[in-house]
Amino acid sequence: MGDKIILNVEKREVTGKQAAKLRREGLVPGVVYGNKFDATNIQLSQQEARGVVARAGRHTPIELKIGAKKTIALIKSVDYIPARSDITHVSFQAVRADEVVTTEIPLVLAGADESPAAKAGLIILPAIEDVEVRAKTADLPEKLIIDASGLTEHGDKLTLANIELPNGVELTEDDLDIVVASVYEPAALEAKNAAADAAADEERAEGDNAAENVPSDQGETSEESK
Repeated sequence: MGDKIILNVEKREVTGKQAAKLRREGLVPGVVYGNKFDATNIQLSQQEARGVVARAGRHTPIELKIGAKKTIALIKSVDYIPARSDITHVSFQAVRADEVVTTEIPLVLAGADESPAAKAGLIILPAIEDVEVRAKTADLPEKLIIDASGLTEHGDKLTLANIELPNGVELTEDDLDIVVASVYEPAALEAKNAAADAAADEERAEGDNAAENVPSDQGETSEESK
């Protein structure tokens, strides 16, 4: 774990629709809850909310100070305004240092650029960016490492079994054969992406055709029923 993250927040008095006023003032409403912790409504600035979300994600414990009260917490959910970066609500889960929790940890490919595959001009493409783990709060790592330096040729793969797990940390997924990264020749990857784009275009076209074929009287009935 890296440097301790400390976040000071204020208790929030307004709730429900009145929280819209807080947002107009640049504040973000939130809540802290957890086992043996009385749920508490809180508020913090938009800048503080963005900063702690960017730094802690949903895997790094935070020392949360609510007035004179302190607790260790994890970010459990973050709501945003669609198409904008403004945070509208954040939920924290209060936990103990020795409490076993389940959360997602970022997965980092190490040594990919030095691998024989990369030096041969092949592309190493991650399949997943996060993995779910189970560990005590105090044992949660900032990231999990998977060694990609041995990848050599097209078709080589790394799976969950290749992840380096720190002591006290275990994967929640039982199938360790799940692929987390693969090696492609550039031409093969381009063909794969083109096929995926074509399938997506076909699916969108089928959806458009289905919408156009809806009887007009059905649409009118739907509108009248609102």
